[in-house]
Amino acid sequence: MNTPFFIARRYLFSKKAQNVINIISGVSVFGIMVSTAAMVIILSGFNGIEGLVVKMFGSFDSDIEITAKNAKTFDKNFIPPTIYEIDGLVNYTEVIEEIAIVKNQDNFIIGTIKGVAPTFLEMCEMNNHLLDGNARINDDFGPVALIGGGALENLDGYIFQIEGQYEYFTVYSPNRDKKISSNKLKNIDAFTTSQIPVGGVFSFNNDVDQNFLIVPIDYAAEIFNYNNEITQLELDFEDGLDLNEVKSNLEELVGPSFEVKTNFEQNQLIYETSQSEKWITTLLLGFIFFLATFNMIASITMLVIEKKNNMKTLDALGAKQSQLHKIFFFEGLLINGFGLIFGLIIGYGICFLQQHVGLIRMENSMVEYFPIIFKGIDFVLILGITLFFGILAAYLPSRFLINRILNE
Repeated sequence: MNTPFFIARRYLFSKKAQNVINIISGVSVFGIMVSTAAMVIILSGFNGIEGLVVKMFGSFDSDIEITAKNAKTFDKNFIPPTIYEIDGLVNYTEVIEEIAIVKNQDNFIIGTIKGVAPTFLEMCEMNNHLLDGNARINDDFGPVALIGGGALENLDGYIFQIEGQYEYFTVYSPNRDKKISSNKLKNIDAFTTSQIPVGGVFSFNNDVDQNFLIVPIDYAAEIFNYNNEITQLELDFEDGLDLNEVKSNLEELVGPSFEVKTNFEQNQLIYETSQSEKWITTLLLGFIFFLATFNMIASITMLVIEKKNNMKTLDALGAKQSQLHKIFFFEGLLINGFGLIFGLIIGYGICFLQQHVGLIRMENSMVEYFPIIFKGIDFVLILGITLFFGILAAYLPSRFLINRILNE
């Protein structure tokens, strides 16, 4: 039998002469338990929010985007045909994306017109993001627009529930070969005026919802006076492919005149901000756990003082100094271990209930309940933080106090 561990276990569960030691030991376990549970819940919550952000921004943006490096537009014929034969390609669309004024009666917005092929609706899973209307950009009579929920609200627009009936929005698109002047009379020819029916409203994220109008690419080319020019080429690939490797292959095919970006690079600032917030929060939680271990240090210190005579007796009976150190070291490990186990059970238990029952709702969001996602790296991180500070807090008092007592 491991004698130091046996004695440490007895010390932990037996009643002390001074009841305050029992209280401090209980508070130590409770503090470590709460800190551990908090780390589990908060990190899992951050994972859920990160997943939600990826879903919100990643679904509207394609896996890969190709643009001209030194110009706003490029001739679509400059794209080598081998691009469309690359392994893993599922869908693609040529895109014309320009700023225009969209008007409905007395309301107007400065929005982004995105002209796409019908395949874009599959690429962005439009059916899953449609709030009202039909997910299409053409009907039997011509082009139809889809608009973001925020833009529709700002324009005081309406989606008819009767098939074939639409509200028409006016689009003022700037002419590429004209300059806008401060003289209103000279601005008559600076814009091309057109009307388009709106057949559906979607919701992806706040930026897209407030600004975007999705139209057929032929309509966009007509109102912006484009011939063979496009602003970008968007491609979607099979799940599981390494997009960085795909990007490298595409860069070799298109050459130095084009810039190739992955979905992550298109939204790099958003993703990096989310990651930075998570790591800052992790550091703060680690610091809180470190403070919680001070209760454990106090508990071990008071126990060493109470058992001072016992230590001298064991020393006289031939117990090694290392064995005496281990008694209180194991005492600290037991306090830390119980707090860790209870904290993990409570933390993951609450997260499990949130996933399957829904304890906290998210009002006015694309998901009904606050998202929770478990990651193995978080479990390893929590174990690392709790074990590091726990072992350190158990070692210091057991090491230095025993030496001091025996040398008195």
